[in-house]
Amino acid sequence: MNMLSYFLVLLFIFGLLTVAYIDFRRKIILDEVLILLLSAGLLYTGIFGNTWSESLLGAVTGSGLLGLLYLMSRGGMGLGDVKFAGVLGIWTGFPGIVVNLYLAFFLGGTVALLLCALHKADRKTRLPFGPCLCAGAVLSFFFSSRILDWYWSLFL
Repeated sequence: MNMLSYFLVLLFIFGLLTVAYIDFRRKIILDEVLILLLSAGLLYTGIFGNTWSESLLGAVTGSGLLGLLYLMSRGGMGLGDVKFAGVLGIWTGFPGIVVNLYLAFFLGGTVALLLCALHKADRKTRLPFGPCLCAGAVLSFFFSSRILDWYWSLFL
């Protein structure tokens, strides 16, 4: 990696930390942060990252799947999560976004169950999903091929 790629990856991680913090505190994902992450992701993809088709398929898959959940949940998932998943798809590509979403839902479900078990939340408590998407994004960005190799080795 050269200096520009390091800078863009650091910008990605800083953006993820920003999204996670703000979503955790205010339950909102700011468009300004998403635009910064999208711009950096497109630059990274164009120079160092996935192919354009992998990144675009990742964006469509991420925003498409969470968009369906947004429509079906009637407010259970916010539109910011949908847009954020599209941006993460640019960074992680396809199938990386699938790994990202799986890890995010696993983490989110685990946290929700734990909070319910501790009587800190119930089924109607609104929990921010952005931090879970961020955690999944970091793992997916750096390790999605290893995670997928491990997963497929269980069946083949």
